[in-house]
Amino acid sequence: MKPALPPTARTGLATKLLVLVVAVVVLSMAGALYFQYVLQLEPCPLCVLQRVAIITTALFAGVGLLASGALGQFISSAMASVFALIGAGIAGWHSWIVRFPPESMTCGRPFQWFHEEFPLGTWLPKLFAGQGDCLKIEWSLFGLSIPDLSLIAFVLLVSLAVLAARATWGRWR
Repeated sequence: MKPALPPTARTGLATKLLVLVVAVVVLSMAGALYFQYVLQLEPCPLCVLQRVAIITTALFAGVGLLASGALGQFISSAMASVFALIGAGIAGWHSWIVRFPPESMTCGRPFQWFHEEFPLGTWLPKLFAGQGDCLKIEWSLFGLSIPDLSLIAFVLLVSLAVLAARATWGRWR
């Protein structure tokens, strides 16, 4: 059995992992904005939901970086994990419906409530306006669509955030 890491080593590890979470989010959002503004690919409602999840993941990771105690860092890491997992679920669903499109719906209708209840398109229209077609593949890399790449990013974020939470677990118990 390996000896446990000293508390200072775990602190440094959690901090490094949370910095990686923020870096992955920044790179992912830079890619999303590149697709939207350079390649002129309009985001769809599912893309907008993924943006909300990924930005929230980064916000919690950022709070974890600012937290002075292990408990605050643990809670922030755990919440970042939850939102990254939510984003992974949305990206997984998006990848699924792209591969196996439903016969009678597009992705926009079920999410109409989102735009009505949470008018992010009004607050930050350039970032959260989603009028694209969720079922249309307009770009791919090595056979992976944008939803597939998003899913990969979210799985990486879940892994990093869970590892950060695990690194802080023993320090405050």
